[in-house]
Amino acid sequence: MGSALLEGVIQAGLLKPEALFLLETDHSKREALRERLGINLCETIDELLRECRLIVFAVKPQVLPAVLREMKPLVKPDHLLISIAAGVSLAALEAMVPQGRFVRVMPNTPARIQRGVAAYALGKNIQPVEAERVAAIFGCVGRVISVPENLMDAVTALSGSGPAYVFYFIEALVEAGVLLGLGREQAGILAVETLSGAVEMLKRTGEHPAKLREEVTSPGGTTAAALFELEKAGFSGILMTALQAAARRSAELNQVK
Repeated sequence: MGSALLEGVIQAGLLKPEALFLLETDHSKREALRERLGINLCETIDELLRECRLIVFAVKPQVLPAVLREMKPLVKPDHLLISIAAGVSLAALEAMVPQGRFVRVMPNTPARIQRGVAAYALGKNIQPVEAERVAAIFGCVGRVISVPENLMDAVTALSGSGPAYVFYFIEALVEAGVLLGLGREQAGILAVETLSGAVEMLKRTGEHPAKLREEVTSPGGTTAAALFELEKAGFSGILMTALQAAARRSAELNQVK
C-alpha cells in the first residue's frame, strides 16, 4: 500500500519525487523503489522526522506500537501522522504519542491500480487544510470519503477486506463454470467480465442494485432458480455474518500492543 501511494502521488503530480522520503527496513524493496521512483531514502526515524512534516505509517498493526515508541520523543506539534494500520484506533495512537496529531485511514488494495477506495477519520487538532491534504493524497489512488471514527471497523470489514471477498466470489463462479463443462479460461473470462460489466452498469445508471437484479430475473427463469438456491443457503446472512466477524477482528487488533 505504501508503494501504491508513492506511485499515485507522483503520477498524479501532487508531489515530486524529490519531496518524498522512504524509511524501509527491507533493503531490496527500498532500493527498488528508489530506482523506480527517484525518491529519497532515510536511514533512521530521526532523519525521517527531520525531513518530513507529513508521515504515513504503512506498517502492520502489530508492528506499529514499536515504531511509535521509538518515534515518540521526536514527534513535534507540526507533524501530521497518518496511520493505515487496520484496527488501531485514534485513541490508541494518541495514547502512544500524546503530542501527536493523527489521522486514521483505511484504504484497500485496488489502490495499486488507482481504483481503490479509502475512508479517513480525524484525530485531535487536525486543521481543515490538513484534512484536505489527506483526501488529496489518497484521492490519487481512488475515491475518498470521511467517516466518524466509530465506523472505521465497519469500513475495514466492508472495503478494506472487501477485495478478498470479490476474488473469492469470482473463484467460486469459475469453479461452477468448470463444473458445468466450461474450460477454465473460458469460465474465467465470463466470470470476470460479467462482474466487471455489472459493477460498471451499477455505477453508470445509479440504480439500486435490487432494481437491476430484478431486471435480470424473469419469472420462472434461470436466474430466479439460482437466486432461490442462494436464498435457501442464506447468502445474504452469510455475508453479513462474515463482515461482522471482520469488524470484530478489526476491533481486536486495537488491543495489540
